[in-house]
Amino acid sequence: MTPLQIIFILVALVTIISAIFVVSLRKIFHAALWLIVTLMGVAIIFALLEASFFAAVQILVYIGAIAIILIFAIMLTRNIMSDEEMQINRSWGIVMLLVLIFAVIFISQLSSSDVFNTTLVPLEFQGQESIIVLGEGLLDPAGYALPFELASLLLLGALVGGVYIAMDKKGGENK
Repeated sequence: MTPLQIIFILVALVTIISAIFVVSLRKIFHAALWLIVTLMGVAIIFALLEASFFAAVQILVYIGAIAIILIFAIMLTRNIMSDEEMQINRSWGIVMLLVLIFAVIFISQLSSSDVFNTTLVPLEFQGQESIIVLGEGLLDPAGYALPFELASLLLLGALVGGVYIAMDKKGGENK
């Protein structure tokens, strides 16, 4: 095994374990923090696969924007940390058994294929060294600048709406 494969396996294990924490923790704030670890693990896997643009987008968009907005929304919601209700599905044992069966079948099928015996060859194409063309395509007014700005306005509207919902009503109705 090469050191790159060992790093990949370790990062994949951390990503899978943190993803399990995301769906199994009772505190939603802690689950959101583990979601950031999961998304960072995916970004590291992208970097290991030499997809640096996707790794950067994963960090900037998912970790830097969406996960932070989730954390703000959770923090602005009243009494979210004191919620002691049961949030675990009652049939988790059946689901865990099905996941283990699927994992055994999936791993046995993958281990018998030739996918793990091949080496990755870097892609060779024109313009690989620079990402300027992609950046111009995303931010050029004739390109994707308008959808990019509309997405930022949508996220801003969601944040303002979350703040409005979380505010105490001055009229006297406290829920």
